Amino acid sequence: MPEPSQNLTEKTGVVVFARIITTVIDLTIVIATIQILSKTDFAIIGYLLMVHEVARNLATLGFPESVFYFFERVGGSAKKGFMLQTTAILSVTAVIAGLFILVVSYFAPVLLAEWDAESIQTVQNLLPLMALAAIFEIPTWPVTNVLLAIDRQKQSAWFEMITSGLILLLLVGPLALGFGLEIAIYGLVAYSLIRFAGSWIWLKLVMPEGKLSDSKISLKEQVNFSVPLGLSSLVNKINRYADKFVVSVLLPAAAYAEYTIGAQEVPIIRVIPFAVGSVLISRYVAFQIEDKKEELLALWYKGVEKVSLLVVPLTILSIIIASDLISLVAESEGTDYRNSVVPFMIYNLIVLLRVTNYGSLLQAFGDTKGVFYLSLNLVIANILLSVPLTIYFGITGTAVGTLIANVYNWIITLKRIGGHMELPAHKVLPFPYYLKVLATALMVGIPVWYSRFLLIDVTNDILGLAYSISLFLLTFALIGTLLNVITARDWKQFKDWATLKFLS
Repeated sequence: MPEPSQNLTEKTGVVVFARIITTVIDLTIVIATIQILSKTDFAIIGYLLMVHEVARNLATLGFPESVFYFFERVGGSAKKGFMLQTTAILSVTAVIAGLFILVVSYFAPVLLAEWDAESIQTVQNLLPLMALAAIFEIPTWPVTNVLLAIDRQKQSAWFEMITSGLILLLLVGPLALGFGLEIAIYGLVAYSLIRFAGSWIWLKLVMPEGKLSDSKISLKEQVNFSVPLGLSSLVNKINRYADKFVVSVLLPAAAYAEYTIGAQEVPIIRVIPFAVGSVLISRYVAFQIEDKKEELLALWYKGVEKVSLLVVPLTILSIIIASDLISLVAESEGTDYRNSVVPFMIYNLIVLLRVTNYGSLLQAFGDTKGVFYLSLNLVIANILLSVPLTIYFGITGTAVGTLIANVYNWIITLKRIGGHMELPAHKVLPFPYYLKVLATALMVGIPVWYSRFLLIDVTNDILGLAYSISLFLLTFALIGTLLNVITARDWKQFKDWATLKFLS
């Protein structure tokens, strides 16, 4: 049976908060390593982490996500059996990932032909340590999802925050204390060992008794469900770089640098719909199994409305402050990234579509092939549109092509979800509420944007940011309340969230 809505809202708040904190920690790690290391050492550690991430994505292949779908179909000791089955699969793929990293190490002189010999040697010396870290880390990747699937959202949040904090402490800590890259990578290995041991202890305490043979889900069933999800994830990562690759081929290096800065979604906004989706997916699966279509649609609508109330105004705000934000973060004496502003504004229009995790509902219906198809469709559309628009309009055209590709894929996604829910595409989302929030954000945003440049010198980015952010948020809160876009219940939930009541 579904839990009371207030309880579900609190649990969602926990996960959103944890994802925001981990995103901030990830950004801190990037900024800290940039500030601490030389360009050469930063390039080395960036390469090591990239290889590690690629290996992990190849190894996990959607198996951690399968927990949400199958946990609702089994109970008791079968849950423990399925968890052990998933861990066993990932233990095998982790070893394969480790071997992949060793292969990359062996071929490093060929892959890094333009690097100096000393840097290549450092990479070759440290990649075996990254392989060891991957072997211990990858089998623990489902832990967060297992905790969410058994309704332990607070523990899932603490697990995410603790493990992210460990990376910051053990990877960046040694660098901040003046130690070299080798000690920092040993710190990453220590993190993986702590995570491995801690995960087993944590799951032993919260999972029911059971053994591998208790799993009622066959390996074939799990593979058929998981592999399309994993391929979809890989294609999505390719899509993140497809437009940048087009720019790198068709335009000069300076334009590529400008587009790299501009083609960014504000990460803290982006994590919100995925965090909410990870909480609600188990409920979607339960309602789908029980054929409770009305309850499923009501929960889906509610999730979209709550995310819209956060994502839509924050996205409009990010577009308003684009010029000041890029000037403050990217520009310095001798560097000018003004050409990045328009692509950034266009790119963040895509975020207006991200008011839910669409894949979570498709997964609830077992349509992982659909998730993969939509991902593949997006990357193909992105490349086909970006090439001609880049040739004719430069990096602004690239951003427009990416936006059009995302809108096109979004429409197809709504049609596919509508097919499962037996709804026309225009009823898949609660568009009346969504458009009301968007209209309110635009009503507030346009005057704020205009007055910022009318009242404050264009070069004063810090004052411009402070003015735009504070005036927009205060005015949106006031007008949103007057128009009943923000209800008294929303304010109460915001107060509980802001005071971290859900962590008590």
